[in-house]
Amino acid sequence: FATANKIEKQIEKYFNVKYAITVNSWTSGLIAAVGAIGIEPGDEVIVPEVTWIATVAPITYCGAIPVFCDVDPNTWCATSEAVARCIGPRTKAIIIVDLYGNMPNWDDLKALSKKSGIPILEDSAEALGSSYQGEKAGGFGKASVFSFHRTKTITTGEGGIILTDDPALFERCKILRDHGRAPGS
Repeated sequence: FATANKIEKQIEKYFNVKYAITVNSWTSGLIAAVGAIGIEPGDEVIVPEVTWIATVAPITYCGAIPVFCDVDPNTWCATSEAVARCIGPRTKAIIIVDLYGNMPNWDDLKALSKKSGIPILEDSAEALGSSYQGEKAGGFGKASVFSFHRTKTITTGEGGIILTDDPALFERCKILRDHGRAPGS
């Protein structure tokens, strides 16, 4: 059996990211990512109206408010236009879902994120193996989270993984993954 660290290194190489953090479930991974970017009570997080309840739950766990945006009828994914209509003064993050392995127009979404200064978290729970213009799912947000639940593309029965290139977010996620304990303590 591969150790978590060995799996993390293999995933980093496959996705060409700096950091991969294994978690006990996709849900725990998104909870850690939402917490690591600093979402607080009263903040708003934009999320597609078509998704699984688990995409929204971490927002409410932080006391933040989910703001639902429309989705494209062909991809079932959020569009930059729909997200832009939902941005308000309390918007602190956007969660984009690669729903059913479908991919949104990431060029437009990344441009909107850069222009607005609002980070994107990528929910890639169902998108392992999907790509957008040759780039693998999981490489578009400040962090992304994949699921290895028994109903997903690749399964370990349960579990998930967070991907990021941000060293501060990586360190924060490692602490949040372990109930607030510093790694190695």
